[in-house]
Parts: sequence; structure tokens; C-alpha cells
Amino acid sequence: MSQEEASEEPPEPDMSLEADWNKLQNTEVQFEDYVTCDEGLATTGTLTDAEIIDKVNQDINEDNVDENYVDHTDPADFEPLISNKEARAAINTLRSFIERCDDIEDRVFSSLFELEKIIDKKSANCLNQKKRSDFF
Repeated sequence: MSQEEASEEPPEPDMSLEADWNKLQNTEVQFEDYVTCDEGLATTGTLTDAEIIDKVNQDINEDNVDENYVDHTDPADFEPLISNKEARAAINTLRSFIERCDDIEDRVFSSLFELEKIIDKKSANCLNQKKRSDFF
């Protein structure tokens, strides 16, 4: 051992930290007290029927809703759009079903062919011609 090492004394522990630690150890708080400290706290509220009715009436008055107003929305606006590919698949499904049935008239197949032509025409209308610059 060198003289420097022998002359160094071990550092004294910080007395304030030790006192704080002793205070924490002597507290009377239990884990259950910590977990249940906010048990009585109201986190949500429930509205009474009267409060709900008042709120609805306020919203109606604010919107100035006309009682004679009739909604003329078309139910077709809410139907999902069918792609050309899906329409073609539906026609093929119908054709395979009809081919397995007996006593089917030729006009039914003609009608399916007409429907296919309509789908093909719509598909052709959706195509866009490419420009030469698209490839370079």
C-alpha cells in the first residue's frame, strides 16, 4: 500500500440522507392505504333523465331544426360502389348457376351476354391512355 492510500479515510456518510431514510422507514403508511387513497373520488357522473332531455332540447333549439323538413336522401347514396371486377364475377356466378339448371331459355343467356357487354363498355371507359412520358 502506498502512503496516499493509507492516509485516505473512508468518506463519512451524508447524515441528512441517513436521517431522511430513517424518517421514511418509520412512517405508518401501508400499501393498501396507497392503493385505496382515491377510492371515494368521483371520476364520472351519470345524468338523470331530466338532464338528458334538457340537453337534447338545447341541441334542437340551437340547430333550429324545421319540423316539416323531410330528408330526401337517396338510399342508393349509401350503397357501396361495385367495381367492374366484382360485377364480372357476379355475372360469371349467375352463368355457372344457370348452366346447371334445366329448362332455361336461350334469351336468359342472351341477357347475360348483354350485361357482360355493358360491363366491358364501362371498363373500357375507365381506362386511361398512357403517355410516352409515363414510361421514361
